[in-house]
Amino acid sequence: MTDLEWCIDYLLKVNNTNRRSIGLGFDIFRGLLNITMPINLSDEFYERQDRVLQDLLKGKNITSDSEFNNGLSVYNGDITLIKVDAIVNACNSQMLGCFVPNHRCVDNAIHSFAGLEVRRDMMDLMNKQGHPEPNGMCKVTKGYNLPAKYIFHTVGPIYSGDKQDEIDLRNCYLSCLREADKMNLKSICFSSISTGVFGYPIIDASKIAIETSYNYLKTENKNIEKIIFDCFSERDYSVYNRQIKEIVR
Repeated sequence: MTDLEWCIDYLLKVNNTNRRSIGLGFDIFRGLLNITMPINLSDEFYERQDRVLQDLLKGKNITSDSEFNNGLSVYNGDITLIKVDAIVNACNSQMLGCFVPNHRCVDNAIHSFAGLEVRRDMMDLMNKQGHPEPNGMCKVTKGYNLPAKYIFHTVGPIYSGDKQDEIDLRNCYLSCLREADKMNLKSICFSSISTGVFGYPIIDASKIAIETSYNYLKTENKNIEKIIFDCFSERDYSVYNRQIKEIVR
């Protein structure tokens, strides 16, 4: 039995479900990771899960932060395949990842390819905190099976058009940048916070992201060399590049 088959059988039993309700092939495994609460999982599961995810990673093309210039850059690619000191995950207030099997959101992808250690660590942090995460803060876990060393988790605003949305979104970037600086990290890659299902208009959100990051580099920064913005689409990639040209002069 392969590690993948063993993990699927193990998680099917943990969740008391069947394959047809999850998907086919690797999607079964990913879907099971998405619905699993990491309570009392065995050490053997984590060892086998890690081998499955590491073997998968070996067959993919990794983008290194060495491919980007110092300062601000835009990346149109998979945030789970970029080798930086930290990637930033856009979360909901429960901070435990996406529970929809094989959903295409960034939260799902990061948790899926990092492994259930991330949900386990976040569950511990949230249990100690005792309340949902406010907008604009930052929590840190290891990257585990991702190329990135760390994952920064932040909750962006659900767009309403209020001035508070802008304040909260700006704080997402500031909190993550300050944490990266405090940890002596050199490179950080942001997902496009709140511009997916949270509905923040991409032009406004990208302007906040770039202005906040650029001003941080000019004023507070001590250690960060590279800030990279990962985009959902070619359109978003173009918007970010245009904003950088307008803001960074």
